Formats: sequence, C-alpha cells, structure tokens
Amino acid sequence: MRPFLSKHTPLQHLILNNNGLGPAAGTLVAEALTTLSSNKASARKEGKSVPDLETVVCGRNRLETGSMNAWVKAYAAHPAIKSVKMVQNGIRQEGISALLQNGLSQCLKLEVLDLQDNTFTAMGARALADVVAKWPSIRELSVGDSLLSARGGVMLAEALAGGDHKKLETLRLQYNEIDAKGLAALAKTAKAGKLPSLQRVELNGNKFSEDDPNIEALREVLDARKEDIAPDDDNEDAWGIDELDDLEEDSDDEEDDVHDEEDAEEEKIIKEADVAESQPVAQDKDSAVDELAAAFGKTEIK
Repeated sequence: MRPFLSKHTPLQHLILNNNGLGPAAGTLVAEALTTLSSNKASARKEGKSVPDLETVVCGRNRLETGSMNAWVKAYAAHPAIKSVKMVQNGIRQEGISALLQNGLSQCLKLEVLDLQDNTFTAMGARALADVVAKWPSIRELSVGDSLLSARGGVMLAEALAGGDHKKLETLRLQYNEIDAKGLAALAKTAKAGKLPSLQRVELNGNKFSEDDPNIEALREVLDARKEDIAPDDDNEDAWGIDELDDLEEDSDDEEDDVHDEEDAEEEKIIKEADVAESQPVAQDKDSAVDELAAAFGKTEIK
C-alpha cells in the first residue's frame, strides 16, 4: 500500500477504517501521504492536472500518540484537505495537541473534523481553542467522548465566540465532562449570533441539569433557525439538541472541587489508555486476505 499511496497522484479521498494498523503502520501511511504531496507537486510542474488530497478517514486504527508526528507532517504537506476523521484511535492529549497545533492548523480549508473518542483533557481542549479560528470554513466539529473537561468546554465556547465561524452547522460535544459554566458559555455564543449557521448541538452525557435555563435558551435559538431556514425538514438528527437522557448533574459542593475531580478523572483515563496501548494489535488470519496481499505484491505502479 505504501508505493500506491505515495505515487498515486490522482488520489483525492483516502478511507481506511478499522484496519488494525497500530502506530507503526499508521506512521508508514502518514509518511506515504507526505511523499505523495511532493509527487503531486512534481506532476503539476510537468503540466499534469492533479487534484488536491481532500479527504482522510483513518478511524479505529490504534494510531495512538506514537504516530502523531508523522501525521502532523502529512497534514502540513496537504493544506487543502477539507475533511479529516480520525475517531477512536487511542490518541492521548499530547498527540492531540501536536496534531492540532502543528498539523491541522495548516489546513485552512478544513470543513469537517471528527476526532471523537480520543483523549483531549484540558491540554487538548486548549490546543483546539487556539487553532479553531484558523478554520473559517468548518461545518462540522466533532469532539465527543474525548474528556474535553469542564475547563475545556468553556475554552472552546469562548474560542468559537471570538472567531469567524459563519459556516459551522454541527457541534458534537457529548460525554465530555462539560459543566453548567461551559453550557452557559456556549448558549451565550449562540444567542449573540456568533454561530449564525449552527443547527445541531449534541450535549448528552455531560455534567449539568436538563432543567438548566441555558438548555432552553440554546434550543430556542436552534428551533427559530430551523423555522426560518428549513421548516419542513423532518431530519431530527440535523437540527436542535440531542436527547439529554444521560446527564450527570453537579451539586454546588461538587462544583467547588471540579478541577480536582477533572484531574483525578484525567489521570484515570490516561492510565487506562496506557494499558490499552500496551496491548498488541490483533492480527486476523484470513486466507483471502493473504491471497489479496500476495496479488498486490506482484503489482507494479507505472
């Protein structure tokens, strides 16, 4: 696959899901994409019409933090990328921060970013808040189930308020330890008209009450927008707020100690990630796969 990825200059959309790559093979894929950028540039100098790499989907592949330096270089080499989805890869906060700050920050045309089910913590949330302003074309931002933290929720909401995100339609923030302060900051941003295209916000599994007045304030903004733009659209997953049936409500005493609780939870998640990363990646034995690999081995790229 490496020769193909590095030399196939017409490549526009790369989709690799649940392939058991692990950090070593993930690094090889990313390095091949970096080489591809050079080969695309060379082909253009020869007068060939060569498209940009626009889509990278590499989810559930155990890429982990160890492969992030290579992915940083790959994304920096392809600044015209529009869609990146790297869900459930065991990437910890250091890797997420590097990926955002040094790689995806170069992708100024980014429209879709999905990093759900990795580990951000407040460190990764700060990195996201720092770079989100670089994506004026972002339409979907998905960072659910990533331990964004209470502080992280506030940082992201404030960053969205301070940026130019007129095209943002979907924001996925479920299961992130976001508390009432983060919810209030997000509702304030929406009510102020800072996100004029926002139509869907997913918040289930966070730490505030379903009766929080900011939920209703946010819902009113989204409902009014739907009525103005698409009153006949019956797609419930495209509009409004998701079902809030799994919220964790903080008490006043808990709010006083929220930072300590976040730190303890982050430490627990990180320890679990360490254990998971130490496990070998399963290699399925399949004769059909072996035959296909052998066939690829005999293939030459001209």
